[in-house]
Amino acid sequence: MASPDSKLQEIAEPASASPAASDVSRVKSIATRLTEAELGEIEAAAFKAGKKVSEWLRDTALASVRAPQQEQTDTVLLAEIIGMRDLMLNLFAQASKGPLSTKDMRKMSAYADSIKEQKAREFLSRKRSQTTTK
Repeated sequence: MASPDSKLQEIAEPASASPAASDVSRVKSIATRLTEAELGEIEAAAFKAGKKVSEWLRDTALASVRAPQQEQTDTVLLAEIIGMRDLMLNLFAQASKGPLSTKDMRKMSAYADSIKEQKAREFLSRKRSQTTTK
């Protein structure tokens, strides 16, 4: 009776050339348990990349740990901070000219609300383009 591992090898190994010289020195292994659905997803991704499952998993794991860790930015929080910044700048600018009416406050608040999300997207876009060009 074939073991689950041999089934995986039968499914995962397309015909390929002899192993690379770097494969010879690999002596450590990692095992994990997967659901049938997870295994199917991984096999499909490996097949799409034209790699054996083990090769695809190794490459994917190493790419993940070697890639520079990108900061996760909460876009909602960033938009609120940008909105508050814009509101504060406008409040100080208008207050230096004299007293503010309730109508002025509402207009400035509405303006800050209307632009904050777009400014947050622009900021993140600039940040992403700066990190990809480095």
